[in-house]
Amino acid sequence: MTLFLAASEVVRLTGRRQFAAQRRALDRLKIPYTQAATGEPLVLADALDAKPKAAKHRGHRWDRIGSVRQLRP
Repeated sequence: MTLFLAASEVVRLTGRRQFAAQRRALDRLKIPYTQAATGEPLVLADALDAKPKAAKHRGHRWDRIGSVRQLRP
């Protein structure tokens, strides 16, 4: 078993061939990686197994909108 994904797997995952573009795509996907000295992103093989935390819907924050009196002229 390998520690990191193969370069072809990172290309398939991100859809990008250049290292800088791969890193931007991994950042957008919120996949953790380590950057090699060559600039290549090294993605741990088990990083994809971890399930992302589900966002909690906390409802609307009406207190951040302001009062109705402020909105009327």
